[in-house]
Amino acid sequence: MTKLPPHSELQELYRNGLSDAEIAKIFDVTVQAVNARRVAMGLRKYRQMVTGVCEMAWPAAETRRGDFVHLNRYRDLGCFLRWRLGDPEMTANQKRGAERFERTIREGNCVLDFQPDSNEPWSFVPREESDGHMVIRWPEGRALPEGELRDALDLASRL
Repeated sequence: MTKLPPHSELQELYRNGLSDAEIAKIFDVTVQAVNARRVAMGLRKYRQMVTGVCEMAWPAAETRRGDFVHLNRYRDLGCFLRWRLGDPEMTANQKRGAERFERTIREGNCVLDFQPDSNEPWSFVPREESDGHMVIRWPEGRALPEGELRDALDLASRL
């Protein structure tokens, strides 16, 4: 087996979106070895965390969410969540997307809703009491994430 690359090279591979499994294959090491190094380096998988939250709200197999992830409002939601989670790898453009998303939510007193059968699947709709301070309309009957993932969805600490 070959050794994993230096931290800087590994960080660049993550920045380019490679998974632990893909990196393990490149360097002929176990996925666990890559994961252990990433954790030791303090690298978190913010994009995967955001995808996980969205999957909890709108499971792709049920909602066809994957057909609509290229749209700007979904991208801005993702940037906003990464920003709230503290992703240090965000570009200036991604930070602007996060700020734009938050500004829209605050100024419009609205939330982002997903209706895949609508002409505009990602739409800002007026905030209802049941939305609380969340930035999205959480689907009824779906379990909410916990901890920092739940906190990232909530503007309460910043209202």
